[in-house]
Amino acid sequence: ADLARLPQGTGSLGDRMARAMGARGPVRHPGSVAVIGADIPGIRRRHIAAAFSALGSADAVIGPAPDGGYWLLGLRHPARAPRGFLLGVRWSTAHARSDTRATLHPRRIAETATLRDVDTLADLRALRSGGRPRRGA
Repeated sequence: ADLARLPQGTGSLGDRMARAMGARGPVRHPGSVAVIGADIPGIRRRHIAAAFSALGSADAVIGPAPDGGYWLLGLRHPARAPRGFLLGVRWSTAHARSDTRATLHPRRIAETATLRDVDTLADLRALRSGGRPRRGA
């Protein structure tokens, strides 16, 4: 109850993420910021710490997911995000990570640990069985 909450607003997933990160809109963060998926069962404090540590020498950090997406996206200076940041990303496809990287060009991008996200029933079943989800699922 003591944590600040911000409405997501309208638009694509990229619009909402960029707004929350302070890259577009009235919200401004004084330092580095990261957004994470709510569907990452393997996430631990050390993963978040490693991502913020990577921002010490990179402009952005991405936590890859095996399906071509990502579980984390961070920026060292959100107010300095490129003009086209997160525009044109093909969300929920195997291209999401590569499209996001393209919107960050020419910034330095680090990658952190690969973690599985749970987007589909097949992903959940694979997680429960200890297997791997199908690529592009």
